[in-house]
Amino acid sequence: MMKKLLDIIILLAFWSILFSPLYFFSKGMGIRATACIAALYLLFLLVSLSYKYLWSFQTFHNLQGTFKFFLLSFALFLVLLYMTNLFYIAHNVHTYLTEGNRDTLKDIEYKTDKILGFKPVPNIRTLHTFKINDDKIPRPKISIAYDDHGFRIPLVNASRIGTSHKADLLFLGDSFTLGAACNAEDTFPFLVSKGTNLSYINAGVSSYSLAHMLILAETLIPQYQPDYVIVQYSPWLASRSISVYAPIDSLPLPVPFFAKVNDHYTVHPPLYMGNLEGVDTKIVKSSYNKKFIQFLFKVAVPFSLREIWYYLKSKFLFITGQIPRPATNLEDVERYAYNRIKHVAEKHHATVIILNLGDLDYSKYSHGLFSDGNIYFAEADYYLNDYVKNSPSKDYCMEFCHWVVHGKNLVLIDRHPNPKAHRLIANSIMQTIKRINDLKVVKK
Repeated sequence: MMKKLLDIIILLAFWSILFSPLYFFSKGMGIRATACIAALYLLFLLVSLSYKYLWSFQTFHNLQGTFKFFLLSFALFLVLLYMTNLFYIAHNVHTYLTEGNRDTLKDIEYKTDKILGFKPVPNIRTLHTFKINDDKIPRPKISIAYDDHGFRIPLVNASRIGTSHKADLLFLGDSFTLGAACNAEDTFPFLVSKGTNLSYINAGVSSYSLAHMLILAETLIPQYQPDYVIVQYSPWLASRSISVYAPIDSLPLPVPFFAKVNDHYTVHPPLYMGNLEGVDTKIVKSSYNKKFIQFLFKVAVPFSLREIWYYLKSKFLFITGQIPRPATNLEDVERYAYNRIKHVAEKHHATVIILNLGDLDYSKYSHGLFSDGNIYFAEADYYLNDYVKNSPSKDYCMEFCHWVVHGKNLVLIDRHPNPKAHRLIANSIMQTIKRINDLKVVKK
């Protein structure tokens, strides 16, 4: 008995020493890499412990034995990979929902939606979460508030939509438009509204895609009759729109996606309803605070099994052709979506401004999306890159990302545009609006 225990301790120490550098290196590469290394560690450990009980070197003396060994090992690795992935994701979600800096959170920030997949909860107040692994690094407290329509607003202002339910400016986009990591008063939708003295709607939502933007355009433009529709153009928006899940690591969230049916593009609704309510913040904080193991088995495991079922069901529907597969041609998707937004806007007498933001080289492609010239562009990428050329650092991230002082060092805490970037983006939009108004005067 003592010899077996000693063997276990030796094997545990051996594999732990061998995998420790890989494990710590993987921590900087994200959850999936860490889970993979942990699964490999457990696989080698379990295979070593089962030596002489389930296999021996004689197993490899024939092809059949070798095949069975590696097949069973691979199957075990997949099981372990699922378990480690679930463990780390559940731990991240549990920490996120129970951490102290979310004390002002009334509820979960988003709710599931059968059309959009997910959307902000109206009248909610929360804090932006900075993804920082080191607790010693200071986190700025950035408040995020939504009005009763689910649009982001400053904390001091209930809404910028007038009593006539008319908005002069409508902004469509993702977290860049939302203003993630910035106070609402520092975001370019607010700054443009302030600089032009026009009412506005900030319909940007983190992790939204071009498919979301088209759905919102078709809904909000007829409803609020804006004069200007400012539409974000970034390289990742189209690629997101041909994925069936939102680009969120911790939770699988089905979202609308572009599909091609009978040679025509269409927006397909989410494959199934997500389960954000299953990880309600108030319930988790009250019932599972400092009780991760209970959270793992009572919340995370049932949630995961539900997602596996819907994933397999969706795959079956794809294979049998009952659901169209996501589109593959990003250029055609962009051309369809942006022209469709333009068509809806013109039908309701609104002017579309394409906001080129995120990649200077990619921005040039936006000009080739439209067959006619009745379109305007706000060249934010040009403004930002021109500023960098004349800046002391000559570094885009240093100038426009979010940094904090930690000791003697500057630490990068978020790659979203900072307030300085938002001011330049706002200037590009206001210059475009001025140019449009000047052209109207000339025509008159």
